[in-house]
Amino acid sequence: MIKSQDKIAGYCAYYLKPELSFRGLRKKSVIHSIATDNKFRGKGYGRKLLEESIKEMKLNGIYSILLYVNVKNIPAIKLYEKMGFQIIKKTEDICGQNEKCYIMELTLSD
Repeated sequence: MIKSQDKIAGYCAYYLKPELSFRGLRKKSVIHSIATDNKFRGKGYGRKLLEESIKEMKLNGIYSILLYVNVKNIPAIKLYEKMGFQIIKKTEDICGQNEKCYIMELTLSD
């Protein structure tokens, strides 16, 4: 959660998703939800939320981060790409019924 003048400006919620690989168990994380209040948009709060969440995940040995974003949410896609996320797949009905979204991933370590 991020605050500004004692008001909640936004939040980022994620969960762990263990994945079995040839190297053993890898810890992945999925950003379930990230949001910035309308009053605080365009001021860098989304980027700060993402940066702090990524730092925390690195400290906890997370291998990579996944997220889902609606293909129409251009500002969010641009932010994620600036932060190093890459589109890995286009899918339907995950971001809402009859909605298309991208699955994006950021690899933190090998």
